[in-house]
Amino acid sequence: MRILSALRFDISFQFRHGFYYAYIIVSLIYIAGLRSLPAGTGEYLSAPVLYSDPAVLGFFFIGGIVLLEKGQNILESLFVTPFRVHEYILSKAASLTIISVVSSFAIIIFSFGAAFNPLPLLLGIVTGSLFFTLLGLGVAVRSKTINGFLLISPLYTIAFFLPFLDYFNIFKTSLFIFIPGNASLMLIRASFTEIDALGTVSQAAQMAFWILPAYLWAHKSFYNYIVLKTGGGK
Repeated sequence: MRILSALRFDISFQFRHGFYYAYIIVSLIYIAGLRSLPAGTGEYLSAPVLYSDPAVLGFFFIGGIVLLEKGQNILESLFVTPFRVHEYILSKAASLTIISVVSSFAIIIFSFGAAFNPLPLLLGIVTGSLFFTLLGLGVAVRSKTINGFLLISPLYTIAFFLPFLDYFNIFKTSLFIFIPGNASLMLIRASFTEIDALGTVSQAAQMAFWILPAYLWAHKSFYNYIVLKTGGGK
């Protein structure tokens, strides 16, 4: 299948350009930090840590990947093959989500051992990583340089960190439930609390709901800013 070949290529590309090393460094830093905290505090802080890094790292890494591929003229070569836009997007999202999941579980296991609920953690990281990677792809194709991408990124991401205000009891409002990342944050937090089956399903469904428009936006953005400008038609 083309999607599997694309996934292998993406993993190889990311490894070759040091993205895996970046995840390893980030993971080691957070493991050291969380292990140094008092019992209970580390578990509490692990949710915003994993929500921010590595889940949201997908947003910034996809930007770097897309701009690297543009610079190496890899994207132009896609349109002389049977490769399709949706396959490109799904492969990118899947490859970065795999790294996020492995990194997140490594952080938790090496920081706290196996005393956590893996299902909500898995759901929180997978859905969060997919959403932010798709969002980042849509932003990246609009950017001409890494600096340009980094400059406009806060305009797209700052709202998704507002649930931290509620999490740390700084400001509370029920409106935060309408921010996509809130459900991902709560799922990650649930990995250290008693499992609420209904809540877990509800939060996972909320994230799935937001992933669809994120995918459609990424697809439309890629088609308009990459395919049409390079003479492709897929």
